[in-house]
Formats: sequence, C-alpha cells, structure tokens
Amino acid sequence: MDSRLEPTAEQALRQHLQACPACRAWQHEQSWLQELVKTPRAVQPAPGFFAGLQDRINKSQARPRLFAFSPFSLRPVLLRAAMFLILLFSAAFGFFLGGRLEAPAASTADAAFDQAMNLDAFADAPAGSFASVYERLLQGELR
Repeated sequence: MDSRLEPTAEQALRQHLQACPACRAWQHEQSWLQELVKTPRAVQPAPGFFAGLQDRINKSQARPRLFAFSPFSLRPVLLRAAMFLILLFSAAFGFFLGGRLEAPAASTADAAFDQAMNLDAFADAPAGSFASVYERLLQGELR
C-alpha cells in the first residue's frame, strides 16, 4: 500500500491477494482507512465551547483560597476521624469485655480442648495405631 516492496515480493503479494478473500478484505479496509485519514473534514465545535474551555483553564490556574470552607474538603478528615473512633471504641470494648470474662475451670478447659481437637474420636483406637499416636501427640504426651 505504501509502494515499498521489492518487485518480486509485490508480485507474490498480488498473487496471494487474488487467491485469499480474507486478505483482500483486509486490504480493502486498510485502503478505506487510509483515504479517511487523508481527507480532512471540518469539525465545528458546539456554541460556547471555547468560552467554557477558557473558563475551565482559568479555574484550574486560579489560586485556591486558603480558608475556603467546603464540606467536600472535610470529607477525608472526617473519614479518618470516624475510622479512628471505631478503632478506639472496639479496642475499649474488647478490653472491658476481656477483663470481665472469667477463666474456665481446669476440668472445663480440658473438656473444651478435647472436644475442639475431637479427641473422643480416637478413644477407641487400638494401641500403637496412628490414631492413638495422634491422640497422645495432641494431649502433649509426645514431643
């Protein structure tokens, strides 16, 4: 399309284009796009476009007021303060709740541990089996 092929390569390309409809369609598409790019078209902006553009440029270059109050300028500060308060209240709640809980009795703690580790499942395991060794390991008898 830009006439930069050697004559032998150009001849081979032409023969291929005669036999291949997909490549012919691609070449047609590229030629169409090339013509669109070559043809300049006048674009008329909407009325007030340049005035609006100049307005935006002026606003972006204007100095911000130092003590301008805006609810949107406070949003990040308020979000951080809210997150800090939530963290503070949850830590205080956890501290007070944790201090009021009583430690379970030793027998209750052992039963809870046995139930959590599912040690009752290994109670009937034959001695020397993997299950009995695992039970002894969980109970701390083996190291």
